[in-house]
Amino acid sequence: MKRIGIFTNRDKDKDLKYTKLLVESITMQGGEVIIPSDLAKDIGIKSKYEDEKEFLNNSEIIISLGGDGTFLKAARKVYGMGIPIMGINLGNLGFLTEVETGDVHSAVSSILEDKFELENRMMLEARIVSDGRTIARDVAVNDVVISRGCLPRITRLKMYIDDVLTETFPGDGLIVSTPTGSTAYTLAAGGPIVEPNTDLIIATPICPHILYSRSYITSSDKVYRIAVNEDYHHNATVTVDGQTGYEIKAGDYVEIRKSQHYVKLARLKKRNFFNVVRYKIYTRGESIRNNEV
Repeated sequence: MKRIGIFTNRDKDKDLKYTKLLVESITMQGGEVIIPSDLAKDIGIKSKYEDEKEFLNNSEIIISLGGDGTFLKAARKVYGMGIPIMGINLGNLGFLTEVETGDVHSAVSSILEDKFELENRMMLEARIVSDGRTIARDVAVNDVVISRGCLPRITRLKMYIDDVLTETFPGDGLIVSTPTGSTAYTLAAGGPIVEPNTDLIIATPICPHILYSRSYITSSDKVYRIAVNEDYHHNATVTVDGQTGYEIKAGDYVEIRKSQHYVKLARLKKRNFFNVVRYKIYTRGESIRNNEV
């Protein structure tokens, strides 16, 4: 692959240091840099791609510069186009962004020489229904979260799996995630850690106000329906991948199922997922403890 698109989070790369490094590496190794014109102008190069659609259409692979949030934002734009994506980690944990800043040159070399593997990651499709009509459809790489609105009050949600009432959750909300999302918000809520290349759906309550509540894990062919109790007097919020949000109220619901689409992740080398989890969480924990001393 020769045409490499660059998707930069300016908040993470404030002086565009790593964007420039990536551009220089691609150019030096004979690749073609595909970059939006506004970003190109800021780093002092020319680009003929004025709009986002043109920029994406001309990329054979996308490299995101930022954290996992940046990766998700980019992945949500390219999944339907079948464009693979690789992330350079400028954030903290970086479960999705596998390349560290010191490995930029070797990562570019691997891409240009086609020395990488593609890994398909399952996605979720969400249909949000209010007053009996569909108000939005969205897709998730990580998760769909139904949570309380701006007021700190307990939400009351009912979860149906294939139209069977499975559980009622009083609490802060519910996370429905893909295996990829098991190391994101689901992990923080006490959910299971799941190998990301499996086909499963995970539902994890957030701070449930009951003693026995646990996560549910089902096969990916199940259809989930999360409804706000009819007697709930406040709005709830639906958030998809932490990127888009919708308000719903009593009687409304979200229908969630496996999407027909996949995100294509470009992997430079095979890594043991559980070693990665241990390394990422252990390292972060050590860093937090050291900073507190």
